Amino acid sequence: MNIHKRFTAKKTYPRLDHFLVESLPEMSRSQLVKLIKENKVKLNNEPVKKKSPEILVDDVVEIEIFQPGKKEYHPTFEFKKLYEDPYLLIIDKPAGIPVHKGAGEEVETILNAFRYHYPQVNEIVCADADADRPGIVHRLDKDTSGILLLAKDIVTMRRLQKQFKRHEVKKTYLALVSGRMRYRSGTIDAPIVRSPRNRTRFIVLDKGHEVKGNAREAITDYYVIREFRDFSYVRLSPHTGRTHQLRVHLSHAGNPILGDRVYGKASSFERLALHAYSIEFTHPITGLTMVSYSPFPPLFREYLKSMYHPS
Repeated sequence: MNIHKRFTAKKTYPRLDHFLVESLPEMSRSQLVKLIKENKVKLNNEPVKKKSPEILVDDVVEIEIFQPGKKEYHPTFEFKKLYEDPYLLIIDKPAGIPVHKGAGEEVETILNAFRYHYPQVNEIVCADADADRPGIVHRLDKDTSGILLLAKDIVTMRRLQKQFKRHEVKKTYLALVSGRMRYRSGTIDAPIVRSPRNRTRFIVLDKGHEVKGNAREAITDYYVIREFRDFSYVRLSPHTGRTHQLRVHLSHAGNPILGDRVYGKASSFERLALHAYSIEFTHPITGLTMVSYSPFPPLFREYLKSMYHPS
């Protein structure tokens, strides 16, 4: 698709390319010179092939720019639906697919597929709902699998966000962690702050340790389901929903989640061994208590089976 642009000079310029660079800052000088050489630029309705002509006040410059048409998006994966009604959708999110894209990322996301299958969610725009993330009421890390709750309309989204903000939603995760936990069960109550050394990581803020930025309360209950020689199978129940909370807390306790390339060792498992197993919340429209479960990943199951019955 070709885009035609027309400019009228408000002052003089020593050369045509100088004028174009100032008029089209989103394009590089080499790109503009290439268009001049390809007869895509006109000066006062006459084609020009050189970048050197002087530009005078009221000169008219026209340029033809090719822009590739945007490819129509089609999801490469299917949603595994755990529950659906006219107001919300609960899916079993696969590991490896982000919920939404981060800054500067161009990757396929759960949100892409959600907007494709439910185009009405694009109408979710209001002061307290991020227009770039319609329907997203909570998130899972890219490499975490399991329960993900999505809202189909603004009323549902607002009410679910309020439940999450008030910590009224109960979530349970299953994980395989390195080594053995110090206690069979307990609570990790340790505030989390963004690392000053690596802005993509988070750390526990120890007492007496000063870090620029605001530390946020983070509380996680844990219970050891089964211990093995080199790892433990645990259940995790976060009271708060901080970014990377479970991963940071387990790493801080000395038991990083297997396969965690950021807070542990990526080589310890095929993927991040963290699975969002269940969610309990109040239906935002009917008022009923909703409980949904995501099946235990086959990869985890086979790994545990091999530990129970080593070959």
